[in-house]
Amino acid sequence: KHSGVIISDVVGLGKSIIASAVAHNLRLKTIIVCPPHLYEQWDDYRFDFDFNAKIYTSGSIEKALNEDIDDEEKLIIIDGSHKYRNEETRDYANLHKLCQGNKVILITATPFNNRPQDIFSMIKLFQIPAKSTLQTVDNLSYQFKKLIKEYKDIQKSQKEKKETEEKIKQRIRQLAEQIRDILSPLVIRRSRLDLK
Repeated sequence: KHSGVIISDVVGLGKSIIASAVAHNLRLKTIIVCPPHLYEQWDDYRFDFDFNAKIYTSGSIEKALNEDIDDEEKLIIIDGSHKYRNEETRDYANLHKLCQGNKVILITATPFNNRPQDIFSMIKLFQIPAKSTLQTVDNLSYQFKKLIKEYKDIQKSQKEKKETEEKIKQRIRQLAEQIRDILSPLVIRRSRLDLK
């Protein structure tokens, strides 16, 4: 529905297995971008779950982009997606190009441990900010501009000790809630408590 999803369970709950099951069910050609130490795991999963995938390590995104020459819609799985939050890098630019027009699964255990602009960068891998498919917000750019400003104001207030620690914590909680509200249609998140 939204061209992408963020799977963000805590470590050890099977984010890669969920993504593999989705890949199996979608039956799309799949490109996986993962940290080098997870290459063999993904190689096993593509056989175990019977889906057609080519795996690239995080240092080979440009190679993946150059080899992706057909116009057929694909599934792009990005394991460790929190590493791609800086839009100023070549890797981010290549990853953004690779994701365009495709279905995207971002895998991270730490989606909310980043600044609002980092989260926004991840979302832009599969959402067009001015034409968002989210019903929770009309214009992602406008909403995140406000959230980023609030985040910077909180940092400044904390640095200059303009507000009490309790007031700062309250503002941070409110900001986090606003981000969670926007992202709720895009994020699958479980904790170990959810499995009991």
